[in-house]
Amino acid sequence: MCIIDKVIIAQPSSSHKRGVVERVASGSLAERVGLRLGDELLSINGHCLRDAIDVRFYGAEEHLALRVRRGGQEFTVEAERCYDEPLGLEFAHPTFDGIRRCNNRCAFCFVAQMPPGLRRSLYVKDDDYRHSFLFGNYLTLTNLDESDWKRIGEQCLSPLHVSVHATDPDLRRRLLGNPAAPDVVAQLRRLAGLGIEAHTQIVVVPGLNDGPHLDRSIGDLAGLYPAVRSVSVVPVGLTRYHRGICRVHTDAETRGVFEQVASWQARLRERLGVNLIYLSDEWYLRLGQPVPEAGHYDGLDLTENGVGLVRNSLDDWANCEWQFATCTEPSRSIRNSLFAIRHSPFAISLVTGTLFAPVLRQMTAEFGNVEVV
Repeated sequence: MCIIDKVIIAQPSSSHKRGVVERVASGSLAERVGLRLGDELLSINGHCLRDAIDVRFYGAEEHLALRVRRGGQEFTVEAERCYDEPLGLEFAHPTFDGIRRCNNRCAFCFVAQMPPGLRRSLYVKDDDYRHSFLFGNYLTLTNLDESDWKRIGEQCLSPLHVSVHATDPDLRRRLLGNPAAPDVVAQLRRLAGLGIEAHTQIVVVPGLNDGPHLDRSIGDLAGLYPAVRSVSVVPVGLTRYHRGICRVHTDAETRGVFEQVASWQARLRERLGVNLIYLSDEWYLRLGQPVPEAGHYDGLDLTENGVGLVRNSLDDWANCEWQFATCTEPSRSIRNSLFAIRHSPFAISLVTGTLFAPVLRQMTAEFGNVEVV
């Protein structure tokens, strides 16, 4: 038997925020011990829970004592967990004590360039290592204290995703707008010493961290391989709401960065067996260059950073067409979607961004009733 039900009523503790259950998976351990939507999970085996990471970490024991608050009362549920069995809980918010905010003032911050009047969550400037581990958000490592470093090592929160931008400490402080920003190379070495891998990012701003500064940054990060698993090189993106010193690349500057990174890739491929440095899709699209084949990305999924997303789209589309043309029983979604497009009596307009429009036109060229706008 996996479950031992045991409920102990006790006086409520403090009102400190805990994990509010948003979903209980059907047939899960949590359902079998009676946890419900809206319950607050306070602790596991006496460990107060700060976030969903703690739930995973402390919930990995075989014997579990789950402290729960429901309707103003607290109780403990004890259970025996089978090997590799998840609790089966999802929470309203993955971090129970809120999101750690960014203490930088980056000249190219995309949040600061948002138009007014959007939903509030879009204006949150997060810089939370827990969101980096859980969701792949990029963080700067500028707001960590010793307890954070200890936890990252103890709970093996790997990989993390780190916004580097420049390895020259003074230049990075200028880019981040934070004169107290630590030396990121030293921090990445410290992560490596804890057994933590990092995917890194450089947002290239013309006239600031390009040219020899970009060479230095790539060289420093390559020297930390394999702890540094990747370096994504992304062009600065600016909206009409931008107020600052940044500007976008000229065509010549775009080609210069493209060739500079390509040279590094050739050398690193020979030395390390991987490219390590990956250009985001914008560089290829702006120059009218074909995006690389899937093997170029060395098995890494960096699409959330705009690296390899176009290649994924092209390959997924080709696979759909292949299934439709050759399989006797293609999946229902593929069959219905392509059939609907080909035989629709209506003109179909597909709306996309300026850079991706030529790619989408290429993908849908065979459909005479499709217009990409």
